[in-house]
Amino acid sequence: MTPDMTVIVDSALRGDWTLLLETASHTEEKNWAEKARCAGQVTDIFLPPSDGPREDAEEVRRKEGEALDFALGFCAAWPVSVAARCLLEALRQDEEYGIRAGLLACERAELRDAWKRRVDTEAVSAALRGVTTLLSRQEREEVVARFANDQGLDADRVAQGLGVSRKYLWQLVREYRQRVRQGVTSASASERGASRSDAA
Repeated sequence: MTPDMTVIVDSALRGDWTLLLETASHTEEKNWAEKARCAGQVTDIFLPPSDGPREDAEEVRRKEGEALDFALGFCAAWPVSVAARCLLEALRQDEEYGIRAGLLACERAELRDAWKRRVDTEAVSAALRGVTTLLSRQEREEVVARFANDQGLDADRVAQGLGVSRKYLWQLVREYRQRVRQGVTSASASERGASRSDAA
């Protein structure tokens, strides 16, 4: 992993995804993966048998030895923007196994968990305006919670932003309200619902 990727990963682990997202955005074209040195290589070298989300990285490195060094060498030779895009796509697709951006699966486990919990307020706002946006599960829940608690939002636009039908959006709202009544939602969504009902 290059020092630049180390900074990007450390920043993401602290909850600041800006560096990762901005760096990855420099490879927005569809063929970004073709710029990676691993393109065209046998994919098995990027799937070490002893690696997994719950393994110990040092133990994996010891077991895999030179074979792992060979695979990681490809990652180290990437431009940082390509490595960042590789990592971002792995997080978006919740890839549990394999080397991505110079990180073993076990080294990405904490990042994967953090990514699932993150809420990008800009992405949520875009979806509420009707812009179809790739959202994490937490972000989708945030969109539904905001829509359920704000009667001024346009259902057709929100449905478009989520990439669902209007009917399915209302089903999501019913499920959200049921969870609120049962106290099963995330703390932020529960607090938001309580503060809005207090204000009413």
